[in-house]
Amino acid sequence: MISKSELVKDLNDYLNVDQIEDDTHNGIQVDADSSIQKIAFAVDARRDVIEEAVDRGADLLVTHHGMIWEGVKSITGKFYKLISLFLKNDMALYVSHLPLDVHEEIGNNLLLAKAIGAEPVDTFFDYNGTEVCLMAEFREEKIVSEIAEVLSKKLEAETTVYLGEKKVKKVGIMTGKGGSAVSLAKEEGADLFITGERSYMAYNESIDMELPLIMEGHYATEILGIQALMEKVEKEYDFECFWIDGRSDL
Repeated sequence: MISKSELVKDLNDYLNVDQIEDDTHNGIQVDADSSIQKIAFAVDARRDVIEEAVDRGADLLVTHHGMIWEGVKSITGKFYKLISLFLKNDMALYVSHLPLDVHEEIGNNLLLAKAIGAEPVDTFFDYNGTEVCLMAEFREEKIVSEIAEVLSKKLEAETTVYLGEKKVKKVGIMTGKGGSAVSLAKEEGADLFITGERSYMAYNESIDMELPLIMEGHYATEILGIQALMEKVEKEYDFECFWIDGRSDL
């Protein structure tokens, strides 16, 4: 079984999946009775992504967003159809959600900070024992609109910006759906907050708090970690790996 493979054991240890409480199951979500030779990597375990992984002969699909969340109570409807794709094609699914967001080497938050030239200085926003936001700092003040332009080019994504003319030095970062952390970022001393998903409430909160805001899209802010994980596996193991681009502007 792929769940018993050396790769899965190593990933579980490296990503600290057993130490981080999450609203999804991290690690193997769907097992397969096969050996690993070819691995697909993607942000989402979505139908089109799964089908492409199958078509290209993957034995294992590794994603940031899996299929099993707290709201899943039964394997019916779409969940039955999606899981059937794995079972019928003897392909496994490995997921790393929060462990990949906050990882100290290949985490989404960390790699986004590095992409804009900021150095991590602290973490904040406790979620079940894990601080899920990163605080980073520039050596010198930068203009928000220029930061947004760098990020937009790096992630190839459309950017929503508030107070783009402001100069900032300290930035709070929470990739994905991070709008709920706007107020706390301000309280923690951030001059700017960067997140993924475009939220009307986050935008309003940013205006009320007079805190510059960059929203880059949920998908775009969470490609860096899973791509870095793919590069690590390619470098350290004798598997064929490939990337599936399930790009979304959301």
